[in-house]
Amino acid sequence: MSPQSSRPKPKYRESKETYNQKYVTRVASSPIASEELETVEGHLGDIFHENGSVSLCCHPSFRPYWQRYTLMAPAPQHEDGVTVYQYADISDYANKETAVYFVSGGSNETDHRHGYTDRHLGFYINRKWHVLHDGRPNLQRYRFAAKALRVPESEATDWSIISLVAAHRRLCDAMEARIGGEVTWREHGLPLCHLFRAVFVVADDLVLPEECPVQPGPDYTGPEEDWKVRTAWLEWLMPECAVLIVRTRDDAHLSRPVSFERLIGEGKTVPLGLEERKLAQESSVVRVKIDVALRFLFDLQAEEEAAIPDLQQKSSMITEERKRACHAWVESVLQYGSLEEVGVDGNHFA
Repeated sequence: MSPQSSRPKPKYRESKETYNQKYVTRVASSPIASEELETVEGHLGDIFHENGSVSLCCHPSFRPYWQRYTLMAPAPQHEDGVTVYQYADISDYANKETAVYFVSGGSNETDHRHGYTDRHLGFYINRKWHVLHDGRPNLQRYRFAAKALRVPESEATDWSIISLVAAHRRLCDAMEARIGGEVTWREHGLPLCHLFRAVFVVADDLVLPEECPVQPGPDYTGPEEDWKVRTAWLEWLMPECAVLIVRTRDDAHLSRPVSFERLIGEGKTVPLGLEERKLAQESSVVRVKIDVALRFLFDLQAEEEAAIPDLQQKSSMITEERKRACHAWVESVLQYGSLEEVGVDGNHFA
């Protein structure tokens, strides 16, 4: 026996669950059948889009911007006849289907009931948006379902639908002015989305249910088990969150005015729970569960694309761009896997 092979193995190697002695010797493989290749390509396509969605949520432009009192952008204010607004980057607002205004006065982390945080809601919205698109959402240029905005704490107790509508219009006007500048951001694929002016979402003090549908167990075995319990807990909690959908009536560019009649007729709304002073006769508003709100926005966008040829053409171009990128990535993975020393089953993705 050679001196090298007589050395004891490192303990950390023995304790690793991923270490498997059978992979020391290469196993002979046969050519992949066409049916198997299609399965592998489909699996890799899923990975491409899943990684894209996860990466978007982990990107620095997303994580802190869905946390109130950290970097979440404030709603534009109106002081002495001057619109006051701020945005770090045009991409933070462009290519977002709508806006979510957070108006409750609680803290982002500790003061919310049941372990809820604004960022958890953002993650949930991203995941449901991914599912609504059958796992194939267009994510190019920071495309996302919504942009998070907070109402300043000083105004959180006195907010109203009419004040939010006015703030949203000021924001859209400011964005349109910048997007349509001398060197337009539209030419770089960063427009204001079709629905952004017409409708937005509000997460207020009633976003959470009074009673949590599930409670965590009393005994934890450690940080890892605590994380698992918390994750399962939030899986039950997030679909119970209820938000307001607000029609701004700034929808002349749509094929038809935004209407909530179908939601009301199908019994998908829940009580508004708003004081009279917070409502406005000239604006329509309903409260629905978050899944219903996202489905409403998804269907509304699909209806608009079907009714407006130019919008449909732009959507098709973006979809084709995404498909080409996915195909190129899948081909690169398969090409790497075709190397004799790697193999399709040893390329980390298969």
